[in-house]
Amino acid sequence: MVGKKRAFLFATKICIFIGVLMTSAAAYIEAEAANSILQKAAVLVGNPYKTGGTTPGGFDCSGLITYLYKPLLPNLPRLSRDMANFGKEVEPGKWKAGDILFYASGSNPKLINHVAIWYGKDALIHSVSDGPETGVIITRASSKYWRNRYISARRILPEGQNLSRTSEESLAPGKIVALSEILSSPWDDFEGILRGDFESWLENEKRDFDLYRKKNG
Repeated sequence: MVGKKRAFLFATKICIFIGVLMTSAAAYIEAEAANSILQKAAVLVGNPYKTGGTTPGGFDCSGLITYLYKPLLPNLPRLSRDMANFGKEVEPGKWKAGDILFYASGSNPKLINHVAIWYGKDALIHSVSDGPETGVIITRASSKYWRNRYISARRILPEGQNLSRTSEESLAPGKIVALSEILSSPWDDFEGILRGDFESWLENEKRDFDLYRKKNG
């Protein structure tokens, strides 16, 4: 009887050990996935803006998110305003690298039409249609334009896949570290509106419809 009890306790300990090991391995794999997304995002800086684009040849704002996150999140919506209902809401000051932030950069100050990736160190990576900088760029989240246009943030990766603030320190490349030392930004003085992904999609739809009508009378 004593032997059976010892064997049962030993088997239980083995199961617990394997469970902990598997959980740790999963967390490591998940963190590596987030790391890969953010590193890929940094490499894409400088790529052009393209209406409806979802490839390195050109991205709109949500197209960039789609390209980076869709392999892990097959149910992720395509447009920024739909993405804003995906995942879990995150309050300002509690963002982690890999969270996505939403903005109303169009004519309606309450209507989401832009999305960016929070990278840490006050840095956003996003694809911007208009303004003083366009294409995939790095900007300060605290710059006046983006601060005033901010609407909300979502955590779309499972908790284990977002990097901690400590991880952000080792991940950020030099150009993002240097961003925190810049005292001014071209976005501090910009007050215009950006087309955003929804307006761009409407333009594409109208253009496609006009072409169809011309070809088919």
